This record gives sequence, C-alpha cells and structure tokens, in this order.
Amino acid sequence: MFATKVSESVYLLDTVALGNQKTVGAYVVRGSKTAIVDCGYASSYKNLLLGLAELGIAPSEVDYVIPTHVHLDHAGAAGHLIREMPNAELIAHEKATPHLADPTRLIESATKVFGSAVMELYGKPIPVPESRMTAVGKEMHLDLGDGETATLMHSPGHAPHQISVMLDKPRVLLTADAVGIAYPNMDVLIPTTPPPSFDPKMLVDTVNQLSQLDPHSLLIPHFGVRDDPASIFERTKEGMMDWLEKVGNMKKKGHSLDEIANQMVEDVRSGSGNGEMPIYAKVSVRTSVMGIVHYLDKNL
Repeated sequence: MFATKVSESVYLLDTVALGNQKTVGAYVVRGSKTAIVDCGYASSYKNLLLGLAELGIAPSEVDYVIPTHVHLDHAGAAGHLIREMPNAELIAHEKATPHLADPTRLIESATKVFGSAVMELYGKPIPVPESRMTAVGKEMHLDLGDGETATLMHSPGHAPHQISVMLDKPRVLLTADAVGIAYPNMDVLIPTTPPPSFDPKMLVDTVNQLSQLDPHSLLIPHFGVRDDPASIFERTKEGMMDWLEKVGNMKKKGHSLDEIANQMVEDVRSGSGNGEMPIYAKVSVRTSVMGIVHYLDKNL
C-alpha cells in the first residue's frame, strides 16, 4: 500500500524513498481536477505512480504536479512524472523553474553535498519542458473544481525557491520543509536547515506567516498528518535556534563537521527515547548540521 486517505479530497502517497517507508511523502488533492504536491526522488517515481493506481487515478488524469521546491526528495521525480502525465502542468516557484528546466546545476550541487554514490541511489532528475511549466511569485490561487481551491505561497528560509500550499476549504496546510522533520515514532523534530541556502531569519518569518493562517492540520512531507500545528510551528523555531547555538558553539571550539553531526545525532537519539536511529534519520541530522555550518561560514 502506497496511498492513505487523509480526507475526502486528500491522500498521502508514501514514495518509499530508497526503500524506507514513512520518510518522504507526496500528497494528492482531488476536486474535479487532480493535483500532486511533491514528487519524491527520481528513483522512486514509479512508487508514486503505483500509489495513484491504488486510487484509481491514471497518469493522464493528473492536471497539476507541484514540487514545493527543487531539492531532490521533493522534485527529483518531477521530470519523470511530467513525461508520464501528458495533460499535467507543473507549477513551481519562479526561482525553481529554471532548475527544473535544466537540472545540471542542481545535480552538481547535490553531488557536492551527498557524493556520487548517494546520488546514484537518489536517481537523476530529467528536464521539464518549459512549455509545461507555470511559475509562482509571491502567491498564486489554484481552482481544482468541486469547491476545492488552494493558495500557493512563497515560503523561503529552508530554500529560496520553496512554496507551501494552503487548501482553503478544509484549512489544511501542506508545509513543504518550512517545518521540522517529524518522523513517525520519533518525538523529536529535526530542523530542516540544509545547505546551501538555509536562512534562519527567513525561516522564522515564514513559520510566523504560516502560523497566522491558523490551519487545522499540517501535511508534512517528512512525514504525515499533524493535528498540532501550533506546537509544530513553535518547536520548529525553537529547535532551529537551539541547533544554531549548539552547532555554533561546537564550531567555535574547533570541532569537525563529523564530530558535530555525531553529537547532534546522539542528542536526537536520546531525545526521542529510542534505541539506534535509522540511517535516514542520521542522514537528515547530518544534512541539517551541514547547512548550519555553511550558513555560519558565510555569515560569521
């Protein structure tokens, strides 16, 4: 099973990223038109198609593909899906569309961060034809029919090309990575602070703006439905600032990236009350530490 019903019009698709369940999700929103929000890695796009098949949705019935930003766990599969979905229009932020049309720089940047071996696992993005894309600026309204409307909003901080999606009628917010990573069975939020463009002030501003929308629930890509929006928003800000201070202090004392990452993994493990952390959670912690170190190197 890849698909889980969230409401009468919304479904969660587990992309089973790199073979791991409940780590990278996409969401299907259905009115008279069908939209997919986020895509997962290129290597798992077929799982997303299988999830659609479980819902009885043919690729030709998809109207919109909406990667919230160009990071590979959100947009890596975009070109593959557009190739399979002849009637779909891709909607992304105006800073994202150039990278989706030509993912060369995106691949180079991700390879520097993760290495060639990991990039093989993630899969290679392929270009999205410019004629199939619509760019979002600060805000865009989308009518999905049958009373389902959505507001797409620029949500920088995690990345300058990120949008979040508010489903207006049920007041449900698809957060993208504007909030922390909340893996199931781990009662600790991991900050979403990756390189190269993490900006703490923008992240706090974005979280504050999203909280003012007063959503009833959050749909988080990593991972699932949260019915405690106020708590998630506050924990996101507090957690990010806490990590910024801890990583900064360790960096000042001369600790290496590996030492800092290992310490933050241990902090998350002990805070979650679990035993050994799964590898995908460790990778998330290390990536967030890398982003904070990169930010501090640029700004201090």
